[in-house]
Amino acid sequence: MLEKCDYRLVRDMMLEAVYPVDTETIPLEEAAGRVLAQELVAAENVPSFNRSPYDGYAFRAEDAAGASKESPVTLKIIDYIPAGHVPHARITQGTAAHLMTGAPVPDGADAVLPFEKTAFTETEVSIFAPAAPGSNVILAGEDVLKGTKLAAPGVRIDAGLAGVLAGQGQFRPLVYRKPLIGIISTGTEIVEENENPGPGKIYNTNRYSLQAACALAGCRSVYIGTARDDVSAISAMIGQALESCDAVILSGGVSVGDLDCTPEAMEQAGVTLLARGVAMKPGMAGAYGIFRADDYKTGDRCGDKDREKERPGICGIPVFALSGNPTACMTAFYAVAMPALKKRMGLAECLPVSVRVSMDADYQRKKQSLRLLRGRIDFTASTQKILIPEKQGNQMLSSLAGCNAFAVIPAGQSVPAGETAEAFLMD
Repeated sequence: MLEKCDYRLVRDMMLEAVYPVDTETIPLEEAAGRVLAQELVAAENVPSFNRSPYDGYAFRAEDAAGASKESPVTLKIIDYIPAGHVPHARITQGTAAHLMTGAPVPDGADAVLPFEKTAFTETEVSIFAPAAPGSNVILAGEDVLKGTKLAAPGVRIDAGLAGVLAGQGQFRPLVYRKPLIGIISTGTEIVEENENPGPGKIYNTNRYSLQAACALAGCRSVYIGTARDDVSAISAMIGQALESCDAVILSGGVSVGDLDCTPEAMEQAGVTLLARGVAMKPGMAGAYGIFRADDYKTGDRCGDKDREKERPGICGIPVFALSGNPTACMTAFYAVAMPALKKRMGLAECLPVSVRVSMDADYQRKKQSLRLLRGRIDFTASTQKILIPEKQGNQMLSSLAGCNAFAVIPAGQSVPAGETAEAFLMD
């Protein structure tokens, strides 16, 4: 078991030990934001036929080769084609078809002109300039060519992909199930909404911060409850969560005080500890482990039976025990837990997006540990500048509101205002 090592090493260890949950098919209208679990290859051209982008006339380009304002070419209208209908006649020399936006371009025609560039009667249309072959014709397969790989498993379904799925007739896509995250709070000082926070008591903020973060990430969550500072009580709640949840997150009881017994409770519940603490501030205190697939009492929530057969005892349910200090808890959540949850969700890209940012103020406090400064990147500025709130303490949750990134300050370094630093996005 590792102790107080680089948070990225612990993050990667947890990533290595988990796999996506199982899959389900859902109606396409409910698929926004879900993670695709199938490869999407175009079975048909889109569009499936040559079509017109305008209300206008389709004709042979060679018939209009000598057209001019002084000497227009007049063609006989032999067909009328509304959108959603098919042509009735082939276009031959000296003829044209009246057609609407989205209608098929009839055989024989290789050019289209909009109404406003022609003069017409019910039976004839006059063209006043040459038209190049293929002009104003949307060709079959121009958007999507049959056989093209359109999407790979592990991407979120956005508005564009939803439309692409519909265009291929995929109205019940295969997606990864939304992971269920069990949330457990520990500590005798914690009170819930229906309780009075008397002397020495505080409202349970971590529960709501963690549940909000899980929901924004695309997971479901269930609050298992608050356990007193007791090994058996915490272990029992972990066991309860492991019966149905795809990941478990605890807050509190992970430091070195007399009542900090969460790591011991994890082991009592059958969790194999991989790491105790990480070398960063805030969020140094913590315990990270895996409940192995071999120990599952019910069901198969590993999500990858084939990999589990190849690597027995590796795949499992991740258990994250984070600091009880609110901001330390959420810093460790985004730095260590979030990537593993993304992998459970089936996302192909699990690591946070890393960017270079300009510091908006001096950071002169040289710390012996790597420092993660919460802040907000201003994407409207000419250069990406991160705005760092002054309040960076472990207990100062208010300064996390509105933040979208963490600036990474290496151990022993300070960064003057205007200098650049590494940062990673929270989403």
